[in-house]
Amino acid sequence: MARDLRLFYLFRLLATSYLWVPIFVPFMFSRGLTFRDIMILGGVYSAVVIIVEVPTGAFADRIGRRTSMMLGSLMMAGSCLIAYQAGSFSEFLVAECLAAVSMSLCSGADSAYLFDLLAENGVAHEYGHRESTASAWHQAGSAVAFAGGGLLAEIDLALPYLVTAGVAMCAFGVASTLGDDRSRLAAPAPMRMSLVLEWRSWASHMKSAMGDVMRNGRLAWIIGYSAVVFVLLRATIYLYQPYLNARSFSYSEIGFIFAAVYLTASFVAHRGHVLRKRFGDEPLLWALLAGLAISFVLLEEMGGPFVLALLAVQAVANGLYSPLVKPLLNKEITDSSRRATVLSVESIFRRGAMGLFAPIAGFYGASSAMTLCGILGLVGLVVLATFAIRRADTFRGAPTID
Repeated sequence: MARDLRLFYLFRLLATSYLWVPIFVPFMFSRGLTFRDIMILGGVYSAVVIIVEVPTGAFADRIGRRTSMMLGSLMMAGSCLIAYQAGSFSEFLVAECLAAVSMSLCSGADSAYLFDLLAENGVAHEYGHRESTASAWHQAGSAVAFAGGGLLAEIDLALPYLVTAGVAMCAFGVASTLGDDRSRLAAPAPMRMSLVLEWRSWASHMKSAMGDVMRNGRLAWIIGYSAVVFVLLRATIYLYQPYLNARSFSYSEIGFIFAAVYLTASFVAHRGHVLRKRFGDEPLLWALLAGLAISFVLLEEMGGPFVLALLAVQAVANGLYSPLVKPLLNKEITDSSRRATVLSVESIFRRGAMGLFAPIAGFYGASSAMTLCGILGLVGLVVLATFAIRRADTFRGAPTID
């Protein structure tokens, strides 16, 4: 198990080390796209994820999580190579679609691989701690990648895409050396089943996963919470660049700011299990969302060193998000044979929320999007609190059985 854990952490580091993140907005500007075009691409990305998320989750459950992670890495390499030479909206559209499929193949599959690896070795209770460590590796890899991407952009704005393709191929190589997980699956897929029967089997699997969510009020609430927080965190990728550009930061400086944000997130992610044990999950859930919402409102009004302080607040939220939410999700999933599929359902909801938000933000423009994020966070906070109170009242009013 120790070997597979080390390789898994390395995969998490490499698989999302996207050097293009700090510069993709000015890069697309340089290729003739507008901010509205870029946000529409963000909406398309989310729409593709929604279409393929559950099928790819079922694929991971039935064919193997390692196989899914390998294919996801290859898709990302292809996406970066297309974007590297893209000169039109349609070419960037193809690159975004490939990136969305890549993310879907890895999302859920990697967490399910880790959980079942630990469960097979009798240490499933360590998942929260191990997920925190894996998230720290992911955040640290992103920090190094963002700093490198900013420096490469000073030479050529397209270079970060080319290097990311190489990093994705390294992630593929690491995933291929992980232990084969197909023997852990409760019901391996028959390899010679007809396509019609196979689709029916997958459809039934997806339906069962959706049923798991609908029957579990706590699971549904966590998925709603995850959707709101994800939109706010994802929006920073699009908004930081024009926001910092407007304040005369260079590409390399923006890259280092992104790196600092993600290094802070890495530290918080690594200590995520400690924070959960010390403060409890519920206080952290509310503090994370409230901190995000308020920081977005203040960013539009503040300047100077206050900006960096508010970015630090968002970095803490970014680092805490995965180590806090993923264990809560996995705790509520009772059937491990559908674990990756249920996690994919969660991804559909949060990506769907982003798919709705991105075009709206593009319509209002980068200058108003920060305030829009703050409003979304505050409204989400009120709605989630209302449902939490109602659910608590329902349980208090339920009859007891002696």
